Amino acid sequence: MDKATRAALSDIAARQLGLFSVTQAKQIGANNAQLMRAEGAGQLRRVRRGVYAAAGVPPTRWEPIVAAALAAGPEAVVSHGSAAAVHGFEYGRADRVELTFARRSGARLPGVVVHRCGNLKPDDVIRKRGVLVTSPCRTLVDISGRLGPLLTEKLLDEGLIARRWTVPQLHECFSRARPNNPGREFLARLLRARGGDVSSDSVLEAGAFRALAPLAPFEVHFSVVLGARVYVLDAAWPDCKIGAEIVGLSHRLASLSAFDRERRKLNALAVAGWKICHLTAAMSPAEMVMAVRLMLAEARQANRYPEIG
Repeated sequence: MDKATRAALSDIAARQLGLFSVTQAKQIGANNAQLMRAEGAGQLRRVRRGVYAAAGVPPTRWEPIVAAALAAGPEAVVSHGSAAAVHGFEYGRADRVELTFARRSGARLPGVVVHRCGNLKPDDVIRKRGVLVTSPCRTLVDISGRLGPLLTEKLLDEGLIARRWTVPQLHECFSRARPNNPGREFLARLLRARGGDVSSDSVLEAGAFRALAPLAPFEVHFSVVLGARVYVLDAAWPDCKIGAEIVGLSHRLASLSAFDRERRKLNALAVAGWKICHLTAAMSPAEMVMAVRLMLAEARQANRYPEIG
């Protein structure tokens, strides 16, 4: 293999986690015999049949996914659990390779779960790590049936909060999915419940209010008047002087002056005897309820407030 061919292979591999397929090598003039000699000399490492890596390229957790896609050819699309892992979803699986092909095309590969789908549109596919991957929206639609209602709703809202997708984008992607897609009916209800293109913080707030339902009754957007100032709490149990603040994206991106105002608010409420529980997107509904419940229990014990929740 001459120097120019090796350089061309290096350029290809650099875009694909250090991997290249035999088909790609042949396109730039390298043949099977040259690749086998390079492997025998320790210059290449065989990843799977039809895919190599340079000997100095260390394996990564993404290597099996990218290698399978390269071996399957340019029409293969990383999808379902594998795509979820590539996109960084909490419920992705990097240990199981799943690929989608157009209906009646694509060969089966050892250790690869193959899906057939004739309705993948250009907007449903992106290129990442050198191979085709279903978009975040399409990946959510594809895996919603296997996640079940609770995890689907959690992933949907987490994606809205992280600005991974918007409600209109999900509606558009959902309309392209096949009618018998598992979980379709429940996902449709979730999207209808979220209405239009709501802000990420309002989605988090709505989710927190749903989570706190076992602790009802409580006041939403409750105003606390302290002297000449009015402070608004996202949720409050006024009789116990317990409040909950929902910390979303706007809090993380707040200016210094907004940050200072928030700290003055918390200090003033503390002086007035209020205790505030901070709820974040990383908390599960059960964790939100437990955090507030412990504060309520402490308040009841200390001051003999009436039982709530």
